[in-house]
This record gives sequence, structure tokens and C-alpha cells, in this order.
Amino acid sequence: MRKSISFYLLPVLLTVLCLSSCSETGQKTEYTHVIPANATEVAALDLKSIVDKAGLNTSDSRATLQKFLGLLLEGGSANLKQEAETLLKDPAESGIDWNAPLYVFEAPTLHNTAITLKIADLKKFEAMLRLLVQEQLCTAPVEAGGYRSVEIKDAGVLLAYNDGTLLGVYGGSTEQLKKLQPAITALMQQPADKSIRTGKYFTPMMQQKGDIRLLATPDALPMDVRGVLTWPHGTQLLGYVLFENGRIYATLQNADFKGNTKESNQPFHPQNSRELQQAMLNMMHGRAFNISLTSNELLTLSNLRVLMEYAPNEPEVNILYQLIMKIEELNLRGDKNRTNFTVVLNEKNENALKQLTDFAKLFIGM
Repeated sequence: MRKSISFYLLPVLLTVLCLSSCSETGQKTEYTHVIPANATEVAALDLKSIVDKAGLNTSDSRATLQKFLGLLLEGGSANLKQEAETLLKDPAESGIDWNAPLYVFEAPTLHNTAITLKIADLKKFEAMLRLLVQEQLCTAPVEAGGYRSVEIKDAGVLLAYNDGTLLGVYGGSTEQLKKLQPAITALMQQPADKSIRTGKYFTPMMQQKGDIRLLATPDALPMDVRGVLTWPHGTQLLGYVLFENGRIYATLQNADFKGNTKESNQPFHPQNSRELQQAMLNMMHGRAFNISLTSNELLTLSNLRVLMEYAPNEPEVNILYQLIMKIEELNLRGDKNRTNFTVVLNEKNENALKQLTDFAKLFIGM
């Protein structure tokens, strides 16, 4: 348990720290400068909004998380448990500004996903690290080219930081992280004019209204999605995901497109796999589309209705059935310039993200 605790502790601490954090920040190193101008994918996550909408800042959620932390930290020192309690009550004590977006990005020089967060108080952040070092959860900070770095033990994650920037890089192993060190140093020393902020599309991305905002190229999309939407190689894409009461809304479009899409206002409801395949084929040929599926149609097209007759007690089948039955309608509409995706849930008075979070809690037994 002790050997692998840091692997599980890292995402838990991330959740703990972003709960209802509020901090004042002064002039710091601009943390987005570590994102290179040629990043193939950049996602900005509004953690405060996501936590609020997921219902993770309620007293019940905090109590559940506190119990989970107690189990996770079993065998840890009193100081570590006290630090976890402190951060749960006041995430700003971590030294990280949780009101600023968390950026997830793909940098060609890293060949891996990285994240960057804004450090608001370097002294508080380093105080937290000192405790983690004492608990042997991470290595001691190492000076490297104007910044410091630590490795989270048994997780294959390196944290590089300075007064304003926290960069997290997953390498998988200490050996791989050593190979990535020159690229990490280059990103930490990267001047503003080489960063994503100087790009044409960074400001439009951040002006979108979503809880998650995206700037990417088609190469960053899953192969099956890329095959259907058929954007040319090198196209810059803007998109976002927004969680509302009873609805999830997402959009992805050519970043240079300013007009309106030309799909019909009358949605098409495929009744069998052949009709669905034909609709997808129209999308691949760049034709305007407006496709909707109700929960009953989803059950039929996914063959889940048949599976429920023969294997209703299979956990995977039952969970998928329950999830689909929460949906009133899925809608996919747009053309070769923009695709809009909407999930309408049956429960309209509660945020869709909280509904999904509550469903996930049941799934994992929380």
C-alpha cells in the first residue's frame, strides 16, 4: 500500500484542492507560456465550475472525500493527515490558484500529455512539497535551469515549477522522464513569443463559454471521429463542452468558420443500423446533417434491448441500460464546418454533470 500510495494520492489531492478555492494573486510568471505554439491539442478546464456543477463542494461530498482520504492515508503520519485536512478546508493553502484554468496539452517535443496550473504562492506550494518529501511520496526538489522539479514516486510524473508556473508531465518511468528533461527545460524557459498565447486562435478559444474549451487539429481526434468529420489535415479546430441543467452541449468547428451551418431543422431518426450508416456516410461526404436518437432508439440500435432480455443481470449490460435510460434524446447536427452535439437528459432540474457524477458514484460503490 505504501509503495503505490502516491499514484492514487495525486488525483485525489487534485480533487481536494480545487474544492471551493479562492485566492488572491500578484504578478507572476505567466503559466501558459509553457504551452508551445505548435501544441496539437490544448484543453482549458474551468475546475471551479466543474466542481460546482458536479456537486463535489457540498458537505456530503466533502464528508465522503474525507472518509476516502482517511482510508487512503491509513498508515501515513499525523502530519500528512493534518495537511490533507488543511487542504480540504482551504485549498488555497496548496499555493495553487484553482480559480485559474487548468490546461491539458499535447506538446510534440514531449510525445505525452502535460498539464499546467498557476502557482499563486510559491512558499505555500514548496511547504506542501516538503511534507511530501518527508513522507517519501516525491523526490527532493532539484534545481534545473531557472526552475525546480520533483518526481512523484511510483507514478512516473514529474512536476516542474517556478514562481507562477506548475508543469506536470507524465513519462511513465524515471528513465523516460530523464529523456524528457531537455524538452521540459525548453518549455519552462520558453519565451512568450514561442507560446500558444501568441497564436491566432488562443484568444477565440478562451472566449468560448464552455466548462471545457478546446483548440486542436484533426490529428488529435480519435480515429473513428476523424474519419466521420473529415476535416483536412492541418485544420485548426475550436470547440467546447458546456454542462447545463438537464443538458450537455458540445461543439467542434473549423476555427476560421464564422457563418451558420446549413442543416435541416427537422431531425432524422434512424430506425435501424442501415439508416444510421447512411446518415454517417452523408456526414463523411460533407453534407449537412441533423441526426437524433431517443433512448428507445439507442436501445434498439445498440442491441442493448436484446441483451437485456438474455442477460439482464450482467453488470456491464445493466449499467449501460441505466445510463441510456437517463437520456431523453441525443442530437448531432451541422455540416463540414461545424458539428454540434447535444445530450438531453430526462431530469431537467439538475445539472447534467451532477447527474453523471452521482451515477458514477453508484457505479464505484460510493
